[in-house]
Amino acid sequence: MKEKRTKSAKPAILFGEKTVKRVGYIEGYIFACEIKGADHIIYSKPRRPKYHLVIIVLEGSINIIINGESMTFEKHSYINLPTWVDIYEIEYGQDFHAMVTATDRNVVEDIFRNRNPFPQDFGFSINHSLGGKIINAKDIRTLRKDISNMIDALNNKNHHFAEEVNYAYFYILLTDMADMMWNRYGNGTPSHKIDMKRSDSIVKEFAALLGIHVMTETSVGFYAEKLCISKKYLSQIIKDKTRVSVGTIIAVMRTEVAARLLRDPEKSIQQIAAQMSFSDQSAFGKFFRKRTGMSPMKYRKSLRKTLLTMRPTEALHNADDNSAVSIGSDS
Repeated sequence: MKEKRTKSAKPAILFGEKTVKRVGYIEGYIFACEIKGADHIIYSKPRRPKYHLVIIVLEGSINIIINGESMTFEKHSYINLPTWVDIYEIEYGQDFHAMVTATDRNVVEDIFRNRNPFPQDFGFSINHSLGGKIINAKDIRTLRKDISNMIDALNNKNHHFAEEVNYAYFYILLTDMADMMWNRYGNGTPSHKIDMKRSDSIVKEFAALLGIHVMTETSVGFYAEKLCISKKYLSQIIKDKTRVSVGTIIAVMRTEVAARLLRDPEKSIQQIAAQMSFSDQSAFGKFFRKRTGMSPMKYRKSLRKTLLTMRPTEALHNADDNSAVSIGSDS
């Protein structure tokens, strides 16, 4: 069945309500659900997820048109949908079965900022990769259990520390995903000197270079030269591994850096523009507005408290979408 979303419809639900079999949520904070069955949704205009989604595909396959490109994720894969992607269409068959969780982007940022035992390339994957295969059957069972536990916890409305508990469950999910990737590429050894294929090594080195130079260097050629490879080869490797172009990753990472700098009230927008090597404040404003939909000043005014102090009631007050399963809505 094809369901067409119109402007008069309620905010976009990435997974149609009829396929949601279990769901738990704290509005505006963390959601989790189990999906079974078929649906086909075409959006009247591209939808940018309101929350950061992680999807574990247990059975079947799913096709999503992301940033104008059709992508298929098969059984035993994970899908990572950050809040900067645009989703045009989503389709999955009768045999589809997945576990899904979605959280406010601030939760993800808080985890990586304050509780960060993860290697830099894992943070890069969560922020910039759109997904990949899950090789080990044990990892599938672990990640499925993580999200199932989250659904149960989210439905325990009598818990006095519900947001802290579910923050912990999302942190556990990320930790298990990091362990999965470490075991796959690091042979189970807790060392950053990992034996990996050349292409994986390039992604890791590219992520490290971005962390150092992204405020001043925006050229793909700069990073290719640092890695001693051609621009074409770097672009091909990054696209193969992340399903995202190098240019998009650089722009997204610069936006993230800009957002962090804007949280510092001591820095003026003009100072931040200069620090990030924009020609002037106007150029910075145009770049930031294109990536986020708001000006740097408006973003600064809209900053919430950190999620560790934000209560669910406050999140509910600020939420634009009141549907329990509207986990992928833009505002």
